[in-house]
Amino acid sequence: MPSEISRLVDELVAQMKSGSATSYQAAVKQLADTARGEGPSGLTATVEALAPWLPGLSGVYAKTAVLAGACVEWGASPMALVDALPLRAAQAMMLNAMVPELWEKAARGRPLPEPASANTQQLVKVLTRRSRWRRGMDKIDLTRIAMSWSDMDDWLNASITVMANAQFRTAVPEDVKAELRDHAAVVGVRSQRAAWVGALAAVLDDEPLVVIDPRARRGYALTMSGIGDNCQLHILLADRLVGDPAQGMVAGERPDRTWVEAATTGDPRLGPAAPAIRSFRLFDGQGTYVAPEGSPADIEPLNGTRVLVLHPPKGTYAMGAGRVFEHMAPALDLDRIMEPAETEGWLARLSPAVEDHLMTD
Repeated sequence: MPSEISRLVDELVAQMKSGSATSYQAAVKQLADTARGEGPSGLTATVEALAPWLPGLSGVYAKTAVLAGACVEWGASPMALVDALPLRAAQAMMLNAMVPELWEKAARGRPLPEPASANTQQLVKVLTRRSRWRRGMDKIDLTRIAMSWSDMDDWLNASITVMANAQFRTAVPEDVKAELRDHAAVVGVRSQRAAWVGALAAVLDDEPLVVIDPRARRGYALTMSGIGDNCQLHILLADRLVGDPAQGMVAGERPDRTWVEAATTGDPRLGPAAPAIRSFRLFDGQGTYVAPEGSPADIEPLNGTRVLVLHPPKGTYAMGAGRVFEHMAPALDLDRIMEPAETEGWLARLSPAVEDHLMTD
């Protein structure tokens, strides 16, 4: 680790231990400025030095996670954060979910402050005023719960940054991803950042995908990674599969290049004036409609493999964005066009499409 980075990290830790928020904020800025000037090696060294401290931080000191995330945005490797950040983000959401219920029991009808304006000390004072409902929690527990009302977004902001990285996502254990999804499902109804973290924890990487065109009796084996939602999947599928039927491709009109750019590396926003139009309706192997608003993880596997069945579009379904996570690089590779016998084997396993969903019209 560069000596100046090491010194500044030590200074940051010292200010956290001193309890001086003002001095801590000054130390954060100095470390950020210095690390950015050091380039990728200095930024990575900063992340590596900060990672061990993250599990025990809360309140204003959660900004340390934001600093680590910023270093990743500036070019640091995120990998040192794999063991600490996802678990701490899951814990922050879990604690945050407890605040409304505890506040209701303790505050006697007073409105719960908005997270942006909440005073942690006042929250702690209210939550600890009466003891009969604490369920064995002491003041330290309640303080961490109260702090989560304000600091959860700091953990989530950093998590959104690192979870966009495919190597990082792959390294996060599946049980930790499940925790992130579970807790995000609870607080995501009132926190868009939590919903995003939950969605990122559900992203599939190196996932086999079988696509069947029943009209032409053709099948395609693909591999997908880093696709945030099914709108993006629609665009990428059309780009990979629509082409000359004489060459084994799916008949239809090729997607506009602006749609493909929005789904990959360009500006993701298409807007209402020039939206992407889906090329087909999708059903899974059990015949269930696959909604564009969902995600690839929602596609129910058939015999262990996710299968999509292409049906002609009915009407026009417009998509105003090419991808939901701007900094997550997607991949959808056409591995091969299936031999007829393999395609027929899949066709024999498919259930008829159940067209009882409003958007299947």
